[in-house]
Amino acid sequence: MKPQDMIGLVSGSDATFLARWATICRDAQVAEDAWIAKLRADGVKAAHPDDYWVDRKTNVLQLVYPHFNDGVKVGCTVALGSPTGYRLVKLTGYRRGSFSGEYFSFEPMEGV
Repeated sequence: MKPQDMIGLVSGSDATFLARWATICRDAQVAEDAWIAKLRADGVKAAHPDDYWVDRKTNVLQLVYPHFNDGVKVGCTVALGSPTGYRLVKLTGYRRGSFSGEYFSFEPMEGV
């Protein structure tokens, strides 16, 4: 969604604003569903936002709220990002932390 998609609706009627917002949300969900289906078809086992749960300095991921998780383990491919941009990584290690936290080390996949 771009800001200009909503600016013209702010001074309009509530119904117009809500209808446009519903369309934007539906379109985003359709795009995410298609992205997830493609990743699964390509053998990717999970997708997670490339956010603060991803330590880019040490290449460690904590799967806190993934887009999907089909049962990852060491050796699996994971997508980090969103439908608008992502990178693929290979899980290389695992450790259990405090409070049942699970941490996966990873390495970027070359050529993808």
